[in-house]
Amino acid sequence: LAATVLIKFAVLGVLAIAAARVGTVSAAAHSIAVSLAGLMFTAAVAIGQAIIPLMAPYLKAKDVRGLRAAVRAGVMTALGAVLLLGVALAVLRIPVLSFFTHDPDVRHQLLALLPLLLLVAVTDALQAVCGFGLVAIRNTVPSLFAFAVCYGLLALAAAPLSALGGLTALWLALLAANTLLVVAQAGFFFQRSGSLADPLSRSV
Repeated sequence: LAATVLIKFAVLGVLAIAAARVGTVSAAAHSIAVSLAGLMFTAAVAIGQAIIPLMAPYLKAKDVRGLRAAVRAGVMTALGAVLLLGVALAVLRIPVLSFFTHDPDVRHQLLALLPLLLLVAVTDALQAVCGFGLVAIRNTVPSLFAFAVCYGLLALAAAPLSALGGLTALWLALLAANTLLVVAQAGFFFQRSGSLADPLSRSV
């Protein structure tokens, strides 16, 4: 778990450096966008952590349907929370951004980046809840592998992409990495939770 978190935030640091290479305005806009996405991500983290104790009885009983239903409920709840926060941010974007900066160039970049920011927040929330599902079944190595591959590729592509397409290209790459993480984390959870079923029940 610690290594997974280290990989994520180390690569986010690489993205910050790549954004700074584009220019000071892009660096400022990127920093604010990451902060806003992080605030929405905390809702998903809270929900993901909350489903772990709820999954414990299903894990003890080797109830695969119960485990998967709990994660689905967590995904839907996290998705609702992030979408609600995203709508609030979209509606109140001018006063919210004014808390962070009064620079018109930075605010212009942030407004242009807002749709991507919301998509990144949604995909990050979904992958997080699936990751907490793996935590609940005590199988965290797949998350480490998924982050190492997806965010490793993101780190390698960050500098060339930012040079070619600026901040938009950087956040498109982040969205792609998060989307791959959703697929990987959900796939790993589905596969690993299925292996917990009692052999007799699976044969029936």
